[in-house]
Amino acid sequence: MPPAPKLARDPSRVARLSPTRRISGPQGSLPAPGSLLPADYESGLVDIFTDLAELFGNPKSYGQIYGLLFAHETPLSMEDIARRLGISQGSASQGLRQLEAFGAVVKERTDGSRQALYTAKLEMKLLISGFLKERVIPRLESTESRIKALRASLNSHPSSLNSSLRSQPSALSSMRFRLDRVAKWHRSARTILPLARKILGGG
Repeated sequence: MPPAPKLARDPSRVARLSPTRRISGPQGSLPAPGSLLPADYESGLVDIFTDLAELFGNPKSYGQIYGLLFAHETPLSMEDIARRLGISQGSASQGLRQLEAFGAVVKERTDGSRQALYTAKLEMKLLISGFLKERVIPRLESTESRIKALRASLNSHPSSLNSSLRSQPSALSSMRFRLDRVAKWHRSARTILPLARKILGGG
């Protein structure tokens, strides 16, 4: 009986079982030297926080950086972060500054070294509050200004309205009704925002 043929190894399975994490960057797949993290652990956390950053309208690099630092107990330098994520040092620097401003990341320096190292704070409320302050709250404030401007336009003196609206009061009434619906949604969003911040940032 001829010997059974050897089965080809599934490269994806080999990658999943690899004891070190590999993150694709501009130069291809780069290993994370000295990493003891399981292959999917680091990338999984990076993906989770990237999705979270984009959900709140923030640059995905904020989530990538925070996820990478969150996965590591030991501090990482900006160069390490840029290399592991495959992003430019400029993007890493900007993201770290913003995450520091949120209070979600801490910068430290070791004795006798000029190189800064970064760690993530594990309190989720700091990151969530930062995301909300950075994008969500300013957009809600911008929306409020637009609603006020539209309402002022619709409530202006009849002579300032175009002739088609003056001749069709039902159309004007419908426009006001629809704008009121938007304003009601906006008030609800502003009301639940503190609650959402408390729930989402409860950790």
